[in-house]
Amino acid sequence: MDFLILGLNHKTAPVEIRERVSFSTSGISCALRLLQKYPFVSESLILSTCNRVELYAVVEDKVEGLKSLKEFLYRYHELKDSLDPYLYFYENELALRHTFRVTSSLDSMVVGENQILHQVRQAYLRAQEAGSTGRVLTSVFQEALRVAKMARTQTGINKGAVSIGSVAVELAKEILKDLKDKKILIIGAGKVSELTVKNLAERGVNLILVANRTFENALKLAQIFQGEAIKFDKLNEVLKEVDIVISSTNSPHYILRKKDILSVISERGHKPLFLIDLSVPRNIEHAVSEIKDTHLYNIDDLQKISQLNLKERLKEAHKAEKIVKEESDKFYAKITDIFLYGHMIVDVKEAMMGCLNIPFVGSS
Repeated sequence: MDFLILGLNHKTAPVEIRERVSFSTSGISCALRLLQKYPFVSESLILSTCNRVELYAVVEDKVEGLKSLKEFLYRYHELKDSLDPYLYFYENELALRHTFRVTSSLDSMVVGENQILHQVRQAYLRAQEAGSTGRVLTSVFQEALRVAKMARTQTGINKGAVSIGSVAVELAKEILKDLKDKKILIIGAGKVSELTVKNLAERGVNLILVANRTFENALKLAQIFQGEAIKFDKLNEVLKEVDIVISSTNSPHYILRKKDILSVISERGHKPLFLIDLSVPRNIEHAVSEIKDTHLYNIDDLQKISQLNLKERLKEAHKAEKIVKEESDKFYAKITDIFLYGHMIVDVKEAMMGCLNIPFVGSS
């Protein structure tokens, strides 16, 4: 029995690769049920965010289990070319440590960000609902969530600009210098959009427009921060007057295309339009960047700013790393009571024994 993680993230793959293997929230349950049908996979969980896609699995055979995970990833997303250069995998003790680090936001683009804890919890609950978790993953993720809370309460890792939304606002400020008199359009009404609007309001921005396919959700978010809700079919009209657009939705398709921006740019009198796309898959067609007076940024462009914020919290991050390592080591040492083989409890080091540098087995 082995605990494996196969994945890619913002460190190993650009957004144009990550979006090809992302899982929609509505499709994860079905994907998990399909993954459970693969040979040697006993338990599984899928974590898919804007910055990472990771498959967590308990397998009966390490080599064959890894082969099954790769085959599932390629077939599910109908991939024709190899993603091997972008993929990483961890096994057993290193997989456990990685799980704790991810949940504690130490592996995030924005170290200390708060959203990952919620995302991991939701991934765990969806896996439970799909019936793909067992005694091992249940124990591992319950412990990971506990350790993540400990790291936050015992350190200052989550102080300051610690969300994708807050970093997006930092980028907007860097672009436009003073945001107070700027008109900003937020597309989407989810958690990232809420955090973005909150950060804009805290910086004194009072010209905030919110557009969402479900108008009621746009209205709800706009009212919290004294903004204005915009109906989705009015986007092109609003684009004529805003200074910056920040988009974050779960749409699997482009919301704004080159033709949409071309249709309004001349009516803006060629006033510069700045767009920040926080979504994976992307909401704004990359070709938009080819339009004169239009400047497009995606989530990978936030890394420079997030690294500056990290320097300010590096001491706290080191404290959190120490907590994660200590708790991971302690949990690994007592995991003998969790790993079962048939009707017998086996020694975890024997159950998890194996080479840490096993090469990838070919994809389908």
